[in-house]
Amino acid sequence: MPAPATSPDGFAFYSLLINAMPGNHLVVLPDAPRFTIAAVTDDYLAATGLQRETLMGFGAFEVFFRHEHNQVVAQQLLQSLTQVLQTKQTHLMADQRHGWPDAQTGVLQWRTWRPVNKPILDSGNEVVAILHTVEDITNSVQLVELTEVNRYLQTVINGFKEPLQILEPIFENGQIIDFRFKLTNQAYAAYASTTPEQLQGKRVGEVFPGYFETESFTNPVITFTTGEPLTFEIHYDKDGLNLYNLMSTSKQGGEVVIHFTDFTRLRQLQLQLESKIEELKRSNDSLQQFAYVASHDLQEPLRKIQQFCDILKSRSGQMQGPEVDYLERMQLAAGRMSVLIKDLLAFSRIETQQTATQPVSLSAVVEQNLTDLELVVAETGAVVEVEPLPTVLGDKLQLDQLFGNLLSNALKFRRPGQTPVIAVKARQVEAHELPASVETLREGVTYHLIEVSDNGIGFNEKYTDRIFQVFQRLHGRNEYAGTGIGLAICQKVVANHGGAIVAHSRPGQGATFQVYLPAGNTPDRLSSVE
Repeated sequence: MPAPATSPDGFAFYSLLINAMPGNHLVVLPDAPRFTIAAVTDDYLAATGLQRETLMGFGAFEVFFRHEHNQVVAQQLLQSLTQVLQTKQTHLMADQRHGWPDAQTGVLQWRTWRPVNKPILDSGNEVVAILHTVEDITNSVQLVELTEVNRYLQTVINGFKEPLQILEPIFENGQIIDFRFKLTNQAYAAYASTTPEQLQGKRVGEVFPGYFETESFTNPVITFTTGEPLTFEIHYDKDGLNLYNLMSTSKQGGEVVIHFTDFTRLRQLQLQLESKIEELKRSNDSLQQFAYVASHDLQEPLRKIQQFCDILKSRSGQMQGPEVDYLERMQLAAGRMSVLIKDLLAFSRIETQQTATQPVSLSAVVEQNLTDLELVVAETGAVVEVEPLPTVLGDKLQLDQLFGNLLSNALKFRRPGQTPVIAVKARQVEAHELPASVETLREGVTYHLIEVSDNGIGFNEKYTDRIFQVFQRLHGRNEYAGTGIGLAICQKVVANHGGAIVAHSRPGQGATFQVYLPAGNTPDRLSSVE
């Protein structure tokens, strides 16, 4: 170890005074490049954990940089001290980070110091010593860094479109009486028409006094008390707000983090849609009831017209030829009107009645319809082939109408001079086998496909959509009787049962109507055929 340097005459006394000065100070002699340490304050020793005897009389670079540690800092210090000697002016060095082992644990602790070198001049304006002072600005730097981190974090969470807040509980007599805003983002601050900076540190109850009456207060209390995270929906209609949120609370140390998913706009749209649906339902109910009542009431005047026609016809001997013709036309028109009203009544009933869900044997339905049509079958000599058909859940009366219309159409639209051949068969298909054009009303894994085909006159498939509309006809009334409602009824019945109906045909080559009905949970699982 180098021998201690000898201080100038009289300097030893002043070094005792310097040692007692407040602040972190070293006094070094101007013996460049050694710069011998002549005095050190108690505060400096306390800050560094060093002993005075290990410093006094030794060169600054022998004590602090002898192991080539922090050579960059050593070079900066040497340049600063040399500059002070040459210029006789104070020099402020750049802030420096030093690692000092903890006196008790030995763990390296990093500190930020701000060094200043100031010349001590004698009466002749010569440098007799240099006062090296270091200010520990570690806490200030950390505060600045923390502020920057917080500013960065605030910028990040302000970018979130969903509201977020971090709350600190406020206790009174061991109970949580409120929370304090520790951190929020702009999306949350917008609820209070303010900024996150203005909310920070305020009580939540001061900004939103109504929240004490809601789960937005009680549930964070539960989460903080029990540590249990919660997720819940809340309709906040306090403090002039009308919000729908999905809130999630979690405890992080001594704080509660709350995340919001705001679905206010979606809920408002849902409520509007529900209101429109209810309004539309009431309107449809009124229209259906009107159609039913109007059609029913029209039957009475028609009956009167037909009765008077019958009376006049019984006296036809007193009438001239044209008058009899007019009377017959009147009866035909009244008859068509009666059939039309009956079909409208049938269509209206399908609209207004609830679909029953009872097991219905389609074999029995088709058999009953063929019994009702046996006179036409006999007159036309029709050949009807019916395979075993499944049992489905549904409304028997509606399914009667469905197959009654399909079978009567197959008999009606027969080719002149050719024996009608009608085939009814069934099979199961998987959902992925449905034609792309089929849009069912209910999801199903499997479907019953019932086909009713004939060898009649057929039709052009470009009119497929048209034939299922009310009052739509492809043929004149003089060619084939009917009102144009039958297939519309068929489509409505199938839709009521969660299925679909499609038609395939070519002019002169017959037609095939395919009915898809869900295979659901009937007693026989609707998969067996009878």
